[in-house]
Amino acid sequence: MTAWIDSTLVKKYAATKWDAVNYVLNSPFSGEASFAAFIDDTLIPAAQAHINAFCKRDFDVDYSGAIPEAIQDICARATANMIQYLVMNKTGPLIRVSDYKISMPEQDVLPDDLKALLAPWVVPTVQEGRTGHVKMSAYKTQEIADRWGEEVEDGET
Repeated sequence: MTAWIDSTLVKKYAATKWDAVNYVLNSPFSGEASFAAFIDDTLIPAAQAHINAFCKRDFDVDYSGAIPEAIQDICARATANMIQYLVMNKTGPLIRVSDYKISMPEQDVLPDDLKALLAPWVVPTVQEGRTGHVKMSAYKTQEIADRWGEEVEDGET
């Protein structure tokens, strides 16, 4: 799988420095280079896999390396979401909403807004055993014809 984007763009979207996700000094990242490598080698491929799975396609195959800019943008945003989740997880699993309410943050890599943006690229699937369209026939039963006040044509019963 080729990378559709790089860590430079993702870091702009995430607006988070490498040390914001460290839970102790120099761990897990010792500097900007190790953070960029983690984004390039782990997070971006994961975001691409989520996008491919959601759209039920392989963009690398379908677009031969010329990934649409909109898909690149969505990938950068999804990867930035992953970084923000790392920051949230560092602070703890709970967030305070008001004085009396505590909740857990949602951690969808592809939240509803990104799924809506991906909708035009989703490959429709046809259920097995179905043709994907409806057939129509002129078949009428006498009971239906009587109920609707219609006449049954020759050959119909």
